[in-house]
Amino acid sequence: MAVAFHVKACTEFSAAHRIEGHPRCGRIHGHNYRVCVTVAEQEPLEVDLDELEEWLHREVYMVLDHQYLNEVLSKTTRDLPRVTAEELAEVIAAKLSERFGERVVAIEVCETRNLCIEYKPPRRG
Repeated sequence: MAVAFHVKACTEFSAAHRIEGHPRCGRIHGHNYRVCVTVAEQEPLEVDLDELEEWLHREVYMVLDHQYLNEVLSKTTRDLPRVTAEELAEVIAAKLSERFGERVVAIEVCETRNLCIEYKPPRRG
């Protein structure tokens, strides 16, 4: 059955990171991040919107807000010497997939109002 709806929830948090080996971003610096997650549903209300919003608050905002991402992410996932927006999106997608499985469509991570990346997890099978 084809996907009929995409449900999107967003949160914002402030955090610092550094990208080892990068001439400018190799120094510790911070962003006011915006993260949006999109999941698919075939029927209206198939995805509990409150649950998606609560998941985002608990698993993204509460874990990452006012943190040094290089430390936090190395404790909770694989070692990430280059914590980029792309890597952050992959980490969030993996965690979100534990709860919403194949319904995960995309993760958007914005470091600024004008600079965002979008990650679309590969489909299994």
